[in-house]
Amino acid sequence: MTTDKYAVPVRMGRALDSDKQNRNLRRWWSVITIFLLTALFIEAVFAGAMLSGTGWAHTAHTVNAVILIASTITAGLVSLVTLRHIPHGRKFGLILVSLAVAVFLQTSIGKLSANGASLMWIHVPLGVALVWLAARAAAGVRKLGGE
Repeated sequence: MTTDKYAVPVRMGRALDSDKQNRNLRRWWSVITIFLLTALFIEAVFAGAMLSGTGWAHTAHTVNAVILIASTITAGLVSLVTLRHIPHGRKFGLILVSLAVAVFLQTSIGKLSANGASLMWIHVPLGVALVWLAARAAAGVRKLGGE
């Protein structure tokens, strides 16, 4: 690495291309994980509205859950395939796959609760844990492509 008279690092060749690719990679995965985190937070809002007796909230909660299942599974599988050779990519992919599994379990427990099973005591704290796991995935994006 060389520097000019202003002490700004100048990189040549592949290192510069790699930095740009890593920035683009982090940007796209940031958008995806922020979308997932937002959808999980909105799911909690719909749950609160449903518990408050708002009529449309049950449908919104259900539709959002289906979207969350599809998007987390897709993001998890795509990340495992496309990021397997990127530094920290495998760990990031495993976090997203874990999130997908947890969202699926959360939805299953929610369906059982809606059908009369006394599982709300698991459903609510698991929802909080899902928001934490999605926030961890969003934070993990910063490490993608880095050493």
